[in-house]
Amino acid sequence: MTHPAAIPARLGLLAALIWLALPLRAEDTAVTYDVRLLGLPVGKMQFAARERDGAYAVTGLFSASGIGRIADAGFRLSATGRIRNGALAPRRYDEKIDTGSRSSTAQLSYEGGVPRLTGGSVMAEVAADPGALDPAQQRGTVDPLTALWGVLRVRPAAGICRYDVVIFDGQRRSRLAMTGGGMTGSGATCTGAYTRLAGFSASEMKRQTVYPFTVTYTSQGGEMRAEALSVKSAYGTASMTRE
Repeated sequence: MTHPAAIPARLGLLAALIWLALPLRAEDTAVTYDVRLLGLPVGKMQFAARERDGAYAVTGLFSASGIGRIADAGFRLSATGRIRNGALAPRRYDEKIDTGSRSSTAQLSYEGGVPRLTGGSVMAEVAADPGALDPAQQRGTVDPLTALWGVLRVRPAAGICRYDVVIFDGQRRSRLAMTGGGMTGSGATCTGAYTRLAGFSASEMKRQTVYPFTVTYTSQGGEMRAEALSVKSAYGTASMTRE
């Protein structure tokens, strides 16, 4: 059984991280979120990203603290790709995840929108599993970090609560979508859900398939900045708040 303190890490998509080893410039982003479960501190998420000349690079680091140290969860993710009509299209993704009960690594590359496993422990697991999802059938999907950063990055106010991507991490297929909410006096509050679709174990699907979430944005010079995100899980509400 997964310890509740590991939930932010196991959710992966809603707990992604970052530290970009590049000198920051004015158009770069570096931000830290305080992560909590049931109001108790479990860790920090540090994001750093660069968007320039139609391309993006984002990396992340989740480090456990507080009750999160019980599960000793943590992970590092990175993604690079192109920006097309305001949307992020990955070219490469790299992950190293430790949920406290499970460790994994994976590398994905993309050609024509189709992901391909190029390394990591996940590649070996997929090769040994005749029932594994075929990456060649996952055209148009994005990696977990790209999906999350698409929600957290600075975005235009128009259509702020419209966002819908399908995610493939090398083994599992899921969906992240914002479909409700709208502008408020000082920004916007958007609602949506993370939904497990395929590739998950029977116990994972039985435990929970839909994770409702809320994102709060504030207006910054005509653009919207994500201040907080909360997710409802079977263990209670997990949240991340910008520091």
